[in-house]
Amino acid sequence: MLRLRLFGFFFAINFNLSILYANSSLSRPPAPIDSFPEVFLDSVLISVNNHWDISLSPMSNVFLFNPIDGFLLQTGFKSTFNTKRPMAFSLHPRYAIQSKTLYAEAEFSAFIVNDEINSSQLFFSGGNFLTQVNQPFIKNEQIISIINVLDGVNPLLFIEKKFLKVQLKQTFHSKFILQASSEFIDRNYLENYNFHRWNFKRNEPLESFKLRDKALINTFSLSYFPFLTINYKKGMPGFLESESNFDYIELAFSKSLYVKKFGRIDVNFISGKFLQQEFLHFNDFYHFPTGRTLKTSHPVISTFRLLPYYEFSTNNYFHRIHIQTQTSDFLLSKWSFIKKSKVLENLFINLAITDKLQPFLEMGYALDNILKNFRLEIVSGRYDGKWLGPRIILGPRSL
Repeated sequence: MLRLRLFGFFFAINFNLSILYANSSLSRPPAPIDSFPEVFLDSVLISVNNHWDISLSPMSNVFLFNPIDGFLLQTGFKSTFNTKRPMAFSLHPRYAIQSKTLYAEAEFSAFIVNDEINSSQLFFSGGNFLTQVNQPFIKNEQIISIINVLDGVNPLLFIEKKFLKVQLKQTFHSKFILQASSEFIDRNYLENYNFHRWNFKRNEPLESFKLRDKALINTFSLSYFPFLTINYKKGMPGFLESESNFDYIELAFSKSLYVKKFGRIDVNFISGKFLQQEFLHFNDFYHFPTGRTLKTSHPVISTFRLLPYYEFSTNNYFHRIHIQTQTSDFLLSKWSFIKKSKVLENLFINLAITDKLQPFLEMGYALDNILKNFRLEIVSGRYDGKWLGPRIILGPRSL
């Protein structure tokens, strides 16, 4: 085990294989697509008469580990009925071997209206599950498990989350999307199980809070795809001992520009502010998306590579700026054999600003579309007067 941990530590530092989710937010409406099975091992899919689909999670999702629950076994099941108004049911069970705990979460969704330009869809979900404190930017559990076991460290905070959620998604004229949801959550930070001999940090938030909280949170979102999204979130106190009492608003802007004889420029600007916070738990702080794991659930274009987990989490305001240029006529792409392979060059800059810490800046260069699927980049960062990196990152293509 010591040799495995040393190998993992060396490998993580010198190469840091970090495959990021490569689904661009600028090309089509967001969907819960998982890039890891798409690239390496797909789910088992059974189709019955084109009216009923059944999918099972791939083997890569079965074996997990974290210092709170120990070693885990899990799987996933989803059944979709492809009628004129499709319905779907999914179940995600997990068993923690050391703590002898069974977790599960489930979701049911159905279309009320479903035509070419307008749709209405209802979602009902609930369960009891161990999840990460960085919603909605979830890190890949399989790779976090490998980091836990080989490096003997845990970069993430976990909570036991019991929840019940109802959500409505309304689409108008294929471009306007209105979403409203209400979720009641009972959250609890758990102690590390029995793996103190490794370098695991205590599973506690960076701020001083009770390690258990209850919250009723209502969320509203309006977007004009793919340019503009406005989110509003409200913590509602009093309901079933809910403590959360805050207002949060967020504005996100995305735009792609095409420059003749140069290529494509993608710009993402996201800004948010907590308007009032009589009670705001660390769980509901804004946590930045940083892609230091094999995959994430957000686009590579708007992902930080070197930003530390939770250090920039804020309960006041934040600004994020992401700029990426993509061209086939810059440096290496001028070489004939690279041009023939249709490899593109990327230059990118990511900037994070909050009220508490100095701005965090990172910039990088990448070769995109390698073998039609991959991207190789080198990135460095600047924070508090010091340079971070450089780091080499391999992943799926960005667009």
